[in-house]
Amino acid sequence: MEKETMRLDRFLVLAGAAKSRTDAKKFLRVSLVTVNGVKATDPEQKINLPDDSVNVNGKAITYQKNRYFVLNKPAGVISATKDRIGETVLSLIPEADPKEYFPVGRLDKDTEGLLIITNDGAFAHRLTSPRKEVSKTYFVRITGTVNEDGKRKLEEGIVLADYTSKPAKYRFLSEEGDTSDCLLTITEGRFHEVKRMFHAVGHEVLYLKRIQIGSFSLPESLAPGQYLEYSGEQLHEAIFTTDKNEL
Repeated sequence: MEKETMRLDRFLVLAGAAKSRTDAKKFLRVSLVTVNGVKATDPEQKINLPDDSVNVNGKAITYQKNRYFVLNKPAGVISATKDRIGETVLSLIPEADPKEYFPVGRLDKDTEGLLIITNDGAFAHRLTSPRKEVSKTYFVRITGTVNEDGKRKLEEGIVLADYTSKPAKYRFLSEEGDTSDCLLTITEGRFHEVKRMFHAVGHEVLYLKRIQIGSFSLPESLAPGQYLEYSGEQLHEAIFTTDKNEL
């Protein structure tokens, strides 16, 4: 059987030793990386999986093949690996065994949009850790239109019964009749957070769709229920390296 090979810089990213290929190249330039005991400096050097031994600053780096699926979650589907009653997001991706794969974070049952399914625990932790403050942007349809006072409160942080939300970014899009459309970017992911924030400033959420995580946007070609597979490097670069928290 032909062995699988991979560029050294890509290996370092996918194995979690570097945040990006740029970081990987920095490690190589300062001679922190060895392959089979020999210092490595070429980011294009091929690694034989799983035979080659790679160390970064004296620490052995192991690689487990991870997969990443980007799903346009439809309304009515539960963000879980299994449920006794309803359909789950894992049932929409035949390649993702519920014993190994899981949704990164969650979207409410009636919420649509961008959801990542993976078997990479380190990636999931990094994406959902409150300390990382990874931005999530939502398209929201609400009753009424947020006034300047409501906008200020959203952007300063809403005092809720059990916590104060972190400052958000609000952008008005349009209004029609008694409803309006807007974008809201938050850096948390608490239960019903977007709905509770708008409720606190006098509006009810009628429709909610997550359209972006970091700087990675939900592909427009994906219909609800459809998914695409991405490499870990693609998602790492878009979400963690280029996240600018911009609407």
